Amino acid sequence: MADTKTITTFTGKAQLFNADGAFAVSFYRPNTNPYSAAASNPVTVDGIPIESGSSLNIRQNVGDQDFSQYDIVFPGGAGDNMLYVIRIMPK
Repeated sequence: MADTKTITTFTGKAQLFNADGAFAVSFYRPNTNPYSAAASNPVTVDGIPIESGSSLNIRQNVGDQDFSQYDIVFPGGAGDNMLYVIRIMPK
């Protein structure tokens, strides 16, 4: 089994996000912004909505890597655009 590292990235804008060879990718939408207490706006990843306080988790088979581009979209809302992307990467 390969050594791994975890990379966490925050985004608040619509974009194509590269998995860059990750073994696993998680997209986490928090309930609120810890700095302003504003609610998090709706977000979809490749058309899949992520509920507030929930994650979308994608894992590869052992030894496989993910080189996908994921389409992150914030359809709008009165709160803050917030999404954390956590990748498990080879060292």
